[in-house]
Amino acid sequence: MAGSTAEKIMDIAESQVRAGGYNSFSFREISQEIGIKSASIHYHFPTKTDLGVAIASRYTTRFAEQLALIVTTYPGANDRLQAYVALFRQALLHDQKMCLCGQLASESDVLPEPIRLETRRFFTLNLDWLASEVFTGDDAKARAASVLAALEGALLMSKVLDQADLFEQVAAGFAVI
Repeated sequence: MAGSTAEKIMDIAESQVRAGGYNSFSFREISQEIGIKSASIHYHFPTKTDLGVAIASRYTTRFAEQLALIVTTYPGANDRLQAYVALFRQALLHDQKMCLCGQLASESDVLPEPIRLETRRFFTLNLDWLASEVFTGDDAKARAASVLAALEGALLMSKVLDQADLFEQVAAGFAVI
């Protein structure tokens, strides 16, 4: 039961951060939603920083698993790129939330250092993956950065303008040449 309680805590915290940022969640609100005492959350995650690190780490790990699956499923660079775009599309259309680490990155100046490091790990993972598994050549890193920045920006703009088609317009321009 302890594992499932910790997972529930992380699920709620992640959802709240993706919807409103790091300062949008509290142990009190999570405990009310789950129906446990706030002290029970502190048992699993002694501090808010510990919980923030845990959700960012879990998010990055899950994303890495999806990236590995893309590599084994799609042999071609263009197919890999489209599958990669689909991960961001899912955040917007199915989850109706921002990318967790994109949301955290927007607050990086005020985040505790351990959470900043986990957020940085997400972006580094994505840049390295794109530069090695999708793009080739001397400009692979620059192209990877352009794609990741465009996707994160497209999520942000689509959310604030309430126009999911804006994401699709941005994503339609991606191809490996």
